[in-house]
Amino acid sequence: MKHYKIIFACIILVQSFVHITCTSVPFADEPDITSFRNQVGNTSLLDSLMKGKLTPGMPYYIAEEIFEEWPENLKKTKIPVASLGSKQELEETEGWGRIYSDPDIRIFMDEYETKKGKLKIWYQFPDFYRLDVSGGDSLFVFLDDTVFSSPVSALRKARVLSIKDSFPQIPRSKNLYSEIHYTDHPWRKISYWYTLNILSDGKTFMLKDLNYKIYPIELLELNDEPVTSFSWR
Repeated sequence: MKHYKIIFACIILVQSFVHITCTSVPFADEPDITSFRNQVGNTSLLDSLMKGKLTPGMPYYIAEEIFEEWPENLKKTKIPVASLGSKQELEETEGWGRIYSDPDIRIFMDEYETKKGKLKIWYQFPDFYRLDVSGGDSLFVFLDDTVFSSPVSALRKARVLSIKDSFPQIPRSKNLYSEIHYTDHPWRKISYWYTLNILSDGKTFMLKDLNYKIYPIELLELNDEPVTSFSWR
């Protein structure tokens, strides 16, 4: 009788394992493509989104929308880390063992258990110093069906740069989708910006405050291997 009880218990454990591994990972949600199209001028990013692929350069809120229904036991979000690719959560301790996260940390990682394995996403607060912008790189500004471009002439501050040409026709006080194309960077060809504003001189741009939802996604890993995209469908 004891032998049968052990067999029965093993069957229950196997059934439970199959149920967890096969059914507990939900299907991903579809992000708001219309909102994305209105905000992002890059056609290759839009094409990737239409094909069900999450890629670097997309704003982080797309990942939030895709994994919105993920249960808490299958995801960890907004983990502060030291650098892109780092997997160690940054924590500091004060007296009496108090643990806190440094508010100046601007690089975060998400982990999701998916049907294809463990997905990691890194995203960070962008500024011109952090993203290695320099004179000679080119700024591209997307406005409706027009793209304005000019070489970067100087960095004024971490969030302010000037370009060589003047574009007075670009409206002020408007969050502009922009890209910076690098002339000489060891691994980055383009950086993506969602809240640039043009100032009154028509050639100076300032990065406005933004929350983590529109931090650009910088890096993806699936099962600890770097990938250029993740297909959620």
